[in-house]
Amino acid sequence: LEKSRRQKKIEELILTKERVDLWYKLRDDDISVVAGALARSTTLTVLNLGGHGYRIGDAEVKLIADALRSNTSCKLRELNLNMNSIGPNGTKFLAEALRHSNCKLKELYLYRNNIDVASAEAFADMLRYDNRTLTGLNLLKNPDVPFALRRKIERLAEINSESINCTAVEVGRKKRKEYGPTLDVIYSFVRSKPYLLSA
Repeated sequence: LEKSRRQKKIEELILTKERVDLWYKLRDDDISVVAGALARSTTLTVLNLGGHGYRIGDAEVKLIADALRSNTSCKLRELNLNMNSIGPNGTKFLAEALRHSNCKLKELYLYRNNIDVASAEAFADMLRYDNRTLTGLNLLKNPDVPFALRRKIERLAEINSESINCTAVEVGRKKRKEYGPTLDVIYSFVRSKPYLLSA
């Protein structure tokens, strides 16, 4: 389908600018244009896609995640997906993208989405074993993710920040030493106490 004038402008911004703010500015058919441009971008460092509610859910996030994985020259370091409708599957798509060497995000914002415990675990596993670039992960106002689990995930991201000059092996050892057993205990505890999911 031919792109509208607005979509061509969105594409141009993503392909030429370092920072693009599309907060509450997208329509239903725009996200594929965003993802297509993101897959080719070599300059963009900050992208705000927050505030779109139902317009950005799991299917739309898969397009974004695929773009982050496929772009070998991607310079995106900050991605805002606050106040959308990203659920368990979308969260796992993002976690898989963050495992890939092409994706070098430092800050990811997922405030007020539909993330659950199982998909939060995908972030925890990704941070424990595969990622050493993400230094900030906002999961606030996702009521199905208990505070203790969210705080441990945030701490794993903070370790990346503290370990900037360490080797990947050293970072992995620090994460496993500090939170390997603890996270396993938290997961088991949360699963055994369903009422905590509303905390």
